[in-house]
Amino acid sequence: MPELIWSGKDKVKFHHHDVPFHLLNEQYRFNAESGRPQNREDNILIHGDNLLALKSLLPEFGGKINCIYIDPPYNTGNENWVYNDNVNDPRIQKWLGEVVGKEGEDFSRHDKWLCMMYPRLKLLKQLLANDGVILVHIDENADNLLHGLMIEIFDKSNELGRVIWDKKNPKGDAKKLSYQHESIFIFCKSGFHEKCRLRRAKKNAPAMLKKAKILFKKIGKKQYPDDLKETVKKYGLPEEILAQHAFVADLEWVNQEFQNWLKKQNFSNGEKAYKFIDENGDVFRPVSMAWPNKEVAPGDYFIPLKHPITGLDCPVPERGWRFPSDTMKIMLENDEIIFGKNETAQPQNKYLLKEHLFENIPSVISFGGSDDTLHKHIGIKLEHAKPYEFVKELLSYFTDKNSVILDSFIGSGTTAHAVLSLNHQDGGIRKFIGIELMNYAEETTAKRIRTIVDGYEYKSGKSTKFQNGTGGGFTFYTVGDPLFTAPDTLNPAAPLAAVRTYIGYTEDLQQTWLPENGVSPHALGYQNGTAYVFYYEADCATTLDWAFLQTLNAEGLPEKPERWVIYADKVVLTAAQLQKANIVFKRIPRDISRF
Repeated sequence: MPELIWSGKDKVKFHHHDVPFHLLNEQYRFNAESGRPQNREDNILIHGDNLLALKSLLPEFGGKINCIYIDPPYNTGNENWVYNDNVNDPRIQKWLGEVVGKEGEDFSRHDKWLCMMYPRLKLLKQLLANDGVILVHIDENADNLLHGLMIEIFDKSNELGRVIWDKKNPKGDAKKLSYQHESIFIFCKSGFHEKCRLRRAKKNAPAMLKKAKILFKKIGKKQYPDDLKETVKKYGLPEEILAQHAFVADLEWVNQEFQNWLKKQNFSNGEKAYKFIDENGDVFRPVSMAWPNKEVAPGDYFIPLKHPITGLDCPVPERGWRFPSDTMKIMLENDEIIFGKNETAQPQNKYLLKEHLFENIPSVISFGGSDDTLHKHIGIKLEHAKPYEFVKELLSYFTDKNSVILDSFIGSGTTAHAVLSLNHQDGGIRKFIGIELMNYAEETTAKRIRTIVDGYEYKSGKSTKFQNGTGGGFTFYTVGDPLFTAPDTLNPAAPLAAVRTYIGYTEDLQQTWLPENGVSPHALGYQNGTAYVFYYEADCATTLDWAFLQTLNAEGLPEKPERWVIYADKVVLTAAQLQKANIVFKRIPRDISRF
């Protein structure tokens, strides 16, 4: 497979392994005001370098993120934006200098951008669940670079496609072609899974079904021409005029009214194809039943259908039917086949809208507008932020009500806003994790989330209105000290929960137990017949001896383990004794000389 090569790649290719684990310091928690919807309150917002933050999330969230949605710097080289969309930011420059070396000072902006993105994407892949998806925005400045990078890291076989976002607004200052679109690359982690659903709800289907129901109820009832009713009302004409033109609604009239209504709606072509209403009041569309492949179908697929009225054979598609004769028989019994007025028309499959409420995600999505008015209402100044309604729509395609969603370039908090709004809309409990490097993480990002959660007042003309809040909440963290003060020395100030979670991560435990969750003090987890014990005291060294072994039966394990993995500072048992008891001893990585 072709490989993307750039200056400095050799220095950053494995840098994600060298990034130290850092502690995340909780600054405050914010929950919805009393009376607001609660939904989910354990959302996370982190202020700090996203490379350090991503590594620090691994122990708790490694392989557990269902959807990653990021809008990284576009590599425009423009240094005048409020959102510093370039890699000349001093913090990135400092990182390049430390990781890549002095040669980084002379890199082109494309090399710098690739050096910045590579280790971050590697960590994002580790955080992504096996059946998760990652969506990455980019524009023409680096779409080819990003595409090559995504293929190299996630593999071509895991590419799910590219969505072209038609922004309906060409760049007015363009010196070349005036771009009005961006790309969104979509990959999964390890092959296509059922949860990587590439379908979206037909969002206008409920309105279509409702309209059809209203019209269908009018069958057999007296109706008047709409234009005549408007004329009579407008000019005050006698009601007798309506009576002279009254008629009784039938199914043909219902279909005509439904189709006239559809023409006026801004629905997708896929939705508008469902333009018929049957005798049961169901909305449907006809679909060809012709064999879809180039090769001719087997003989059983050429048996003709007889017209239900004339009794004559209907035309068979040139390469045969899509279904075998047994299936066609069942479809006939279930009224799933549409015939023409006579045998000259080829029968078609009847698709009911109520049974086809989802459609394939198109490769082009048109969505214009911005959140400028919203930002003005809540006192946020940030240019070029993505419209949250667009992000909300995309997330509805790729997440379910329980998904965990990560945005490591969260900016003004658009993704958090979209998640909160989506939960409020459908009652979901999606969780967002956001990371922001810039100093506006508190004054802009956190402020926006707090405002959206509780609701806000805004001016509309001369009046004041109130936008209801979504409910929910979040915890604000900053990136703190390293978890290790030296390669083999735990930070003595590290919280016990952080240490236990890290050890559980290194052991690849699906669930790490914490004492505050009601488990015994030293029980770390249980998996595949093995019990994991973390014998740790903050202020003294621990010793694995016979006395401690006598306490293990009280560790609250689900069943008697076949094997033990025990962490302690020291061990006095011999190798033979450990082997006899099926114990693997592991030394806690800290400096015990101070005890």
